[in-house]
Amino acid sequence: MKILIDNQVYENQSFGGISRYFNELRCGLEVLEKMEVFKPKTPEKKTFYNRLRKKLKLVSVSAKKTFPNKYEFYEDQLNKLDFDAFHPTYYDNYFLQTIKRLNKPFVLTVHDMIHEKYPEYFAKSPDSINKRRLCEAADRIIAISETTKKDIIDIFGTSADKIKVIYHATNFDSIQVLKPSINFHQNKFLLCTGNRDAYKNFLTFLLAVAPLLKENKKLILICTGPVFNETEKKWINDLELQESVLHYYCANDNELAYLYRNAECFIFPSLYEGFGLPLLEAFACECPVVCSPGGSLREIAAEAAVYFDPKNLKSIRESINKVISDERLREELIISGKKRLEEFSWDKCRKETLEVYAELF
Repeated sequence: MKILIDNQVYENQSFGGISRYFNELRCGLEVLEKMEVFKPKTPEKKTFYNRLRKKLKLVSVSAKKTFPNKYEFYEDQLNKLDFDAFHPTYYDNYFLQTIKRLNKPFVLTVHDMIHEKYPEYFAKSPDSINKRRLCEAADRIIAISETTKKDIIDIFGTSADKIKVIYHATNFDSIQVLKPSINFHQNKFLLCTGNRDAYKNFLTFLLAVAPLLKENKKLILICTGPVFNETEKKWINDLELQESVLHYYCANDNELAYLYRNAECFIFPSLYEGFGLPLLEAFACECPVVCSPGGSLREIAAEAAVYFDPKNLKSIRESINKVISDERLREELIISGKKRLEEFSWDKCRKETLEVYAELF
């Protein structure tokens, strides 16, 4: 069986949980090829996917805007790729008409239902319409958590029989740490990783943590991911936190692992997540976790985190203070996190994904 995986996600993000997921599926090739079942043939970056989009002159495909005839020009190209099934890496449905005409099955991974739960944050995005159409057309759907599966059923009305829950994992427990170049003068620090889109709830978290940072001048907050935007800079300045809130863009996972391992705690204030991969990264690096229960976060972290109400400043602040001021609690969270991590494995993810592929035939 040959699975064709496109590179949508690699064109649309330089880092992130989705690209990590597909990298892990692909990096397991050596093991899976021995099983003579899984031989993905992935087009090179910035060739196949970009070429199709350029020729179609198509930004997105929506329910009101489809150009089925323009897909015909590359059907021969797809046939030459010699594949049995297709697994897109995101929700652009540029391939849908051609896949149907070629009578090829496809598997869709739904990473979350954030666009549907918080549409006010994604008014200009076509992702929700595209995702709904692909869920209707897909032969099988992989949901990355039980929460996501339930949301797909509740919001799209998709049959539960069509959906398989397959959890993500992490390899951060085997990564060698590398001290980053950021100079934080050996201060103790809180850690917030990844992007800070509106649903990530960063500004509310910033308001909540400000008093803690002002009271303890030896405590700072380090944020990774994109540089602070103008709104975030203004809030940091208005709250007089210029010396207490620092940004650092990690050059690699080794630097990120260092930050996890040396932080007082990792904080995840998101209103909603489809999985929450940073939770596993923190567990793997023995970093105590303080987080919202939003979406799947409680499902993934279980008893290995201290939870707060993400819309309540006092709840956020008190939960963080509780963890950083109680060494025994921190140790308990670290132990619980390591135990919880045992439930997640990339080998298991690959094996279960293979089973989904096998169900197509």
